[in-house]
Amino acid sequence: MSGIVILGAGYGGLAAALELDRHGIPFTLVNREPYHTFKTLLHEVAGARHDPHTYALSLEELFHRKTSEIVIAEVKNLRLSDKLVETDGATLAYDTLIVALGSRTATFGLPGVAEHTFRLDSLRAAMELHHHVERELERYQHTGNPVHLKVLVAGGGLTGVELMGEWADWLPKRVRELGLPLTDLHLGLIHAHAEILPDVDHQLRAVAQAKLIERGVELILNERVAGAEPQAYLLASGRRLEAGTLVWTGGVEAPALLKEAGLPVDARNRVDVDEFLMARGVADVYVVGDCARFTDAHGNVLPPTGQVAEQMGHHLGANLARRAHGRPPLPFVYRDHGMVASLGPRYGVAEIGRHHATGATALVLKDGSKMKYLMHLGGPVTLLKHYRQWLEI
Repeated sequence: MSGIVILGAGYGGLAAALELDRHGIPFTLVNREPYHTFKTLLHEVAGARHDPHTYALSLEELFHRKTSEIVIAEVKNLRLSDKLVETDGATLAYDTLIVALGSRTATFGLPGVAEHTFRLDSLRAAMELHHHVERELERYQHTGNPVHLKVLVAGGGLTGVELMGEWADWLPKRVRELGLPLTDLHLGLIHAHAEILPDVDHQLRAVAQAKLIERGVELILNERVAGAEPQAYLLASGRRLEAGTLVWTGGVEAPALLKEAGLPVDARNRVDVDEFLMARGVADVYVVGDCARFTDAHGNVLPPTGQVAEQMGHHLGANLARRAHGRPPLPFVYRDHGMVASLGPRYGVAEIGRHHATGATALVLKDGSKMKYLMHLGGPVTLLKHYRQWLEI
């Protein structure tokens, strides 16, 4: 087997594969799971907003050409000098390699964090987190120990804020359903800086903070996590905060196998790529999404977001189609389409260029982005099938 091999069916890898499929260019897509996960919506899974399976889209539904091959396997090693990819099932040869393996939550070597906290970086992890919270509610029913109704999320970026916003809506309802005292429910968000959501405008940060506080969330600001123990976060200030549920959303890093393969990586294992998304100094290897370190014309390193990954994948797929027709590649230019943060199913904040939106208006913008993405993936059928499942009744 040779030709184009794509590693990963996240936002970047899937976008590249869809573009190649559209042009009838053969490729092999390797993914650990037989589905694509809507990773930016995993906070909804943890908050039981919808059936978890609606956040996974079968890869077989998306590709119908005989030139498109899907291999379900986990990538174990890259042998760049031999142009080989080793998986847990087989060894694949390639002429052109696209690395789109996404990222994992980084714990930065903080003692106990890897062992005693939950992360929100896969559909399985989101489901496990939700089941854990339900078990904690049951434990409270049997023991009356308030620690089981305490939840701490470390990290005030987009992932942590959206998760806490989801839980601020769902958990009080769930506690009331079970007849438990709301006075023992405690939701805390730990952040190392004075304001949450560092990548959005100051005014929207203030709105988001006020909305979380209004809904009973304690913001523990200017506090750094130094480590974790069973049912407790240890802060650099010396404070020890107990909770039955500890979640870590303090940042991400690319898989270590990229560094082990000899690719040019930074401290977070992201591969340095040129303007065409090719790994610097490594022929025939392209990298997109969270695995790529791309510096734009202004000297800014693009963040690990879904829209960055999707744009990279789409652009690379189009460039490979251009190559197949004897045309030169075009340099990648990122276009920021804005950011929407949901604070539960009924409120959000949005920043689109210089324009701001809050409340239900922001959620309309987020729903619009969901619809656009589903339409891009599979057309009207995919849009109607999945968006109908997400509609609020």
